[in-house]
Amino acid sequence: MSAPLSVAIVGAGAIGGVLAAHLGASGAELRVLARGDTLAAWRDRGITVTTDDGSLHATPDRISDDPQALGTADLILVTVKGQDTDAVIPAIRAMMGPDSRVLGFQNGLDGLERLTGAFGADRVLAGVTYVPASVTAPGQVRLTGPVRRFVYGPRTAGAASPHIDALAALGTKGGLVMEVAADPMPAIWAKFTMLTAFHMVSALTRLPLGGWIGCLETSALYEAAMEEVAATGRAHGVALPNDLVAKNMEFSRHTADPRTRASMLDDLERGRPLELGSTVGWLIHAARQADVSVPIHETCYALLKPHLRGAS
Repeated sequence: MSAPLSVAIVGAGAIGGVLAAHLGASGAELRVLARGDTLAAWRDRGITVTTDDGSLHATPDRISDDPQALGTADLILVTVKGQDTDAVIPAIRAMMGPDSRVLGFQNGLDGLERLTGAFGADRVLAGVTYVPASVTAPGQVRLTGPVRRFVYGPRTAGAASPHIDALAALGTKGGLVMEVAADPMPAIWAKFTMLTAFHMVSALTRLPLGGWIGCLETSALYEAAMEEVAATGRAHGVALPNDLVAKNMEFSRHTADPRTRASMLDDLERGRPLELGSTVGWLIHAARQADVSVPIHETCYALLKPHLRGAS
């Protein structure tokens, strides 16, 4: 009988909690790197994810703030904020064995670039999630609405590994929608097209999706911001559908849960540092490289930058 897939989660926040609860419940050997109040809560009570239909609970097999205590893992799932990627690279390195892979489920592409630079494209898997979740208390995550979708695959052909399909099987068994893509980059850019616009508008209006999507002027700004990202992606050679923004608008108006909140809004209201540079700032830099005009992103970045480091 083969050993269970060992999965280490670096980033015990909302997405890390969703993955831990579902993968732990479906039989993964679960290891979690955490610290402070989160470490204490997960160690004492495990992780509980509450949904509209009930709750899911799991207890990690190992949990510590010391990566050496967690040991090597088949897969290291990185779910920290983009601006924290560099800080966790030494911990990730300590948990990597000869056949390990690193899989990032982070907002945007900045974290993916940093992981690839640290470990090489042949050790990195690229991923994106559409799950709307937020931390309500240490060890407690609220998952809003029915979306459970994760898309991921090898950053390059050399990163292909049996761990990819093993993770998909465990996630599916646990109730997640796991889509393995031979080339995940178009899916990541497609999500990124919506992400920066959604985070900017949500943070500046200080409202969940349902509070502003019905406002003509605000939704028009949201749509125009998405067009800026799509134009940047295409200028960098990413094949994005011509109707991508129209479909994103349709999803936002009629399918997405109106209670959905941007994590940037949660961070803003709680006085935490904003994931601004690694998302909006990264997009502005990528647009300048490709000579694409992104005035909405530049304006929103300027308005949000005073909050970049959180409350003083």
